[in-house]
Formats: sequence, structure tokens, C-alpha cells
Amino acid sequence: MADMLPRFSVLNFGHLDAREEAQLQPELLTEGYFDYQNAAYGLSTGNTWGILGPKGSGKSAVLENLRLTWQDRHDRFFEYWDLSNFPIADVAEITQDISKGPARARTSWEFLLWLRVVESLNNDVGASLSHEFVALFKRLKRAGFIGSDWSVSVNRWTGGGLGADLKLLQGSLRFNRESVTTLEVSSDLRESVIKSKTDSRHLIAVDGLDSFFFEVSDQWTSLAGLLSAMSTVNHALRGAGLPITVAVAGRSDIIDMVPDPETNKLKEHFIYLDWHLNGIGAKNHLWKLVSTKAAVMHPQVRDITKQYLGRKIVAGELGPYHDISQIILDNTRLLPRDIVALLSHLQKVHTSEHPVHPEKVKRALERYCEEYFIGEIFNNLAGILPSNRARELSSFQDALRASPSRLFTMDYMTTELRGELEPSEIKKLLKQLFEVGGIGVKSGEHTDFTFRRTSGGAFTTRGKFMLHDALTRAWNKPWRDKS
Repeated sequence: MADMLPRFSVLNFGHLDAREEAQLQPELLTEGYFDYQNAAYGLSTGNTWGILGPKGSGKSAVLENLRLTWQDRHDRFFEYWDLSNFPIADVAEITQDISKGPARARTSWEFLLWLRVVESLNNDVGASLSHEFVALFKRLKRAGFIGSDWSVSVNRWTGGGLGADLKLLQGSLRFNRESVTTLEVSSDLRESVIKSKTDSRHLIAVDGLDSFFFEVSDQWTSLAGLLSAMSTVNHALRGAGLPITVAVAGRSDIIDMVPDPETNKLKEHFIYLDWHLNGIGAKNHLWKLVSTKAAVMHPQVRDITKQYLGRKIVAGELGPYHDISQIILDNTRLLPRDIVALLSHLQKVHTSEHPVHPEKVKRALERYCEEYFIGEIFNNLAGILPSNRARELSSFQDALRASPSRLFTMDYMTTELRGELEPSEIKKLLKQLFEVGGIGVKSGEHTDFTFRRTSGGAFTTRGKFMLHDALTRAWNKPWRDKS
């Protein structure tokens, strides 16, 4: 029959990494893209300046969707700027004509962002560009400010090399003095851009901030400068009526802690990819995401939960759960990356006809928890301690694994790790573990995880911590507190 459902094992739910998916199966990010919270639409219209969410929430997927859908259009220009290996702390040192601090960081980032805007506009053959713009672009390219590896350049610029490079711009616009500052260059870049005209949509997408832990003040200062510069540039572009936007993708917990009072004003332009809406059952939008991807190759697939996971559950067959969709989501952090990983493990053990049997779900959960979840959680702790402290980080994980139940305290951890880790280091690791969803904070009858805050609680070491369901299952912990 034409409408006969394919086996569950042959469905394609996508890849764990959006960039890999874009390379191997781009149609999953175009035809099979589910635009949660209208994030891609917001960026495409210029109303959204930031996509926020934890690692694995789909921020890069939003950017890849736009890159792929725009690549063959003459009126769409997408510039991707990956900062994952960029010396962001050093950016604040580029500008030598302003004293250290937020102002210097903002000025340096404005300089770099305007360069990105100029580069994007120059690629727009339909744009109306002045002779001054064309001449400036040529000088920028000749001086190495366009089309070069800025990661290398920043190191040279912080050592005083910027002044020498800026001298190469003399003769264009008003750069005729003995010395030229980044403030002056940014001003002329801005003036040159806002005199331009285009009907095409441009997006400069800044990504890669998830790889930073922002443990030193210079990184925080630089990040605050980036956000402030982004706001300044976007307001200037909007004021000039230009359809050009600079947008950032980053972790929501990091943006919330940026030490800049102006950052809060930016939030009206941000979209949060928070997937906890509609709970952990079949109505959660994560099921729409995976169903939409599966339908690319198999249009008969409309709803994974109804068509494959809808088997009637006998009381006690899945513990306290009433249906398969609940137990699956409860063992994730309500992130696209987690559900794709879990469904992939389920496909390996369920190769027969649908619907999926609960026993196969239990077996898949065991593999997912042990082979994926533990590594995914603890990989996010790398960088909290220096690289030569790998043994101590392993001891931290062992202490969690050795806890008598899924509930434990700060006192338990400090006792177990005495002589290896200081209490302040343990607290840092626990806070990061909380931020990535590995543990929750228990407050009375409620337990707050970052992805599902039932009482609105924040991180604290005063009460008890609870291991995530997947860690509890992986380490075979008792599910109830015996104290």
C-alpha cells in the first residue's frame, strides 16, 4: 500500500551536529526544518538579533537553515563568523587609543563588525555603492582587513601591529593624517555603509560562543563589548533603512551574566530556544521536530508519537509512565540533540514492525544513558579546570557515581574529594553540571533543572542535588531518597 508506514529503524531523525547534517543531508535542514519559535523567520526579517539556548538546543541549525535556503538566491547574503577558536579576550586590547575597559572592547568589536558588513555589501552586485566605498574596500583588502584570518591578525594587532596596518588606509576618505585610530576607521566605515543602498537581505551570523567558559574577566569584558557593538551597529543599519543585521547565537546562561546594564535592552530582540513548553509528553514540540525530519524521505510520517510510539502501556510496564513519549523525554534534557541520540539508539534495538515495544525502549534507554548521555554531560566540564587536572576531574565524576543514591550534598562531595579538589573548585564543577542539565537542585518537594524549573529556583549548594534521570539509570542508583 502507498500509505504503508516504513519501519521505525529506517526513519531519518537527523544528526547530532547541525553542521555535519548540512554537509551530509542538507535537505533535512531545508525541507525537514521545523522553525521553533520562528527563530529562522525572525533572523530573516531582521527583527531578531540573537538566538539563545543551551548547547544542543538547535541554535546552529537555525543558522544552517538560513545559509542553505539563501545560498542560491541573488537577493540573500549570509556571512557566518565562527568564534570558537577566536581570541575573543584579546579583542579588547586591539584599540590602543582608549583606556582599558568596556569602551575599548566595544570600539574594537564595532571595528570588526563594520568590516564584516562592508565585506557582505561588496558581494551584493545589486547594491548601489559609492566610489568612496569601492575605494575603501580595495584598501581594506590590500591591508589584510578583508578576506584574511583575523585569529592570526588579532595577535599582531594587540602587539601594536594595528597602527602599521591602519596606515595603509591613508588616502581613502579622510585617512590623511599621520596616525589613524580605530574610532576614526569605524566612523568612516559606518558612514560609507549607510550611504549605500540595497534591496537584498544581509545577515552576519556570529556563532561559536558555546565553546567558551568565560572564566576570566577579560573574556567577560570582551563579550559585553561584542553585544554592545552589535546593538550599536544594528541600530545604525536600521536607522539607515538598510536590510542588514548582525546576529549572535549563544548560551542563554552566559548572556544572562554579561556585566553590562545595556544587555538587558537587547533581550527584546532575542529568541530563546526553550523546549520545555507543553511538558514531557506527546505535545512537546520536539516530536514535531523529529517528525518533520522523518517526513522528508517518508511523507507518510506525520506524527512519530501516534504512528510509532502509541502502543497501549500496561500498568507498571514503564514504571510511573503512561506512554512511551514521556519516558523518552524524561531521559533527555528536552534538547533536540538528546532526543535524536535516544531515538537513534531505539532504532538499533527495534528493527521489527511498529509500534515500538516498551521492552525495546528500556533496552535503548540503557544504551543511550551509558553510551551517549554520560559523555555528553561530562564533556561539558572540560575547561572548568586546567587541562593538567584531568585526574581530579575524573575523581569528581567517580564521586558522583559512588553516591549512595541519586540525591547528594555539597558536604558529601567535599568529603569524597578532600585533598584533590578545593570546595571552590567543586562548586564550579557542580554549577556547570547544573547549567548543562546533569543535576538539579532540590527545594522541598520540588527539583529544579535548568530545562525544567518547577519552583523557579537557582543554583545553590545549601540543599541537596539530584542526578538527572539518565545518569540515575546509567549508574543504577536508587530512584527514591532513603534519608
